Amino acid sequence: MEPQLENPSSRISFANEPKLSEYEVQKDFNERRIALVPHIKDFVSTHERFVDKEVRITFSEKGVSSLVSILETSDEKLVLKIPLSLAFAEGEDLFLKTWAEAGVKVPDVIEAGKLNGHSYILYTFVDAQVLDDVYTHEEKIDQGIYLEMGKTLRRMHEPEAHGYGRVVGGEAEFQSFEEWLSSPDMQKKIDYVIGNGLISDAHGSFDVACGVLKDFVSKNKKSSYCHDDFGALNIFATAPITVFDPNPKFNHGYLDLGKTIVNQLKYGLFPKELVEAYFGDESCDERALHASVFVNACMKLPYQHKKNKPEIVRNIQEYLIKNKHLLHSI
Repeated sequence: MEPQLENPSSRISFANEPKLSEYEVQKDFNERRIALVPHIKDFVSTHERFVDKEVRITFSEKGVSSLVSILETSDEKLVLKIPLSLAFAEGEDLFLKTWAEAGVKVPDVIEAGKLNGHSYILYTFVDAQVLDDVYTHEEKIDQGIYLEMGKTLRRMHEPEAHGYGRVVGGEAEFQSFEEWLSSPDMQKKIDYVIGNGLISDAHGSFDVACGVLKDFVSKNKKSSYCHDDFGALNIFATAPITVFDPNPKFNHGYLDLGKTIVNQLKYGLFPKELVEAYFGDESCDERALHASVFVNACMKLPYQHKKNKPEIVRNIQEYLIKNKHLLHSI
């Protein structure tokens, strides 16, 4: 939706400026953050929802891949989220609505559309802290937070999707799992981790991991609506928990769970309780799950290496070395 209503009477103020990343790898995104500010003002000033209202805009200091604005009037607070990628940034509204229908608590989506070539989504503000700001790792275990997270992620994977990869034109980028695995983006990342010595035989084999996953998915073909960044930083501490800020991807649930595990491995932690709750009474294919962790690690390591995060790189590498036997077991 492109708001067209002229509304010169709206009064807009900015509480702050977008926070820019200190990392060179984020240079393009920093430029886009700055360039989007006047378009956000135009969006608010021409939107029928804000007619005759004073609107105070506050840019969130969190968020790497999106510019997040909190729009506050005398009677409501909304969130305007604009992914900074010019391509492959669709689908958040579809995924949130799908999860809501499956019984998962998410922010209420008001609308979605395009703004200066970027996708955007407007949704209700959730007045709560994220789980990581409320609970320590030990408290997440003791108070059953990881259990709730695991059950929630499993529920998010229940609706059946079609295809694999990002959302492009409302559909999956790839029709088959094999196409996704051999995509140019995947190959670029594996070339980077091998070329920079981040992955070697000591950690496992990318080809073996891909073979394990291809065989597993061929026998378990269901594609799901995957968050691709499910973790305590993207979940509000409400009752029940509220999931937000996905990186929408169509994929097998094991790949999404593997990404969640890698997000914890960055800190030298393994979310054992979350994984157990995800599977419940069902058996887990440990080899396929570790293959997912391995592939997700290959996708995650280039970014952490470019940000000069040696501790995170080392934590992931040490886990892969310690659990290499899972990948190569029969």
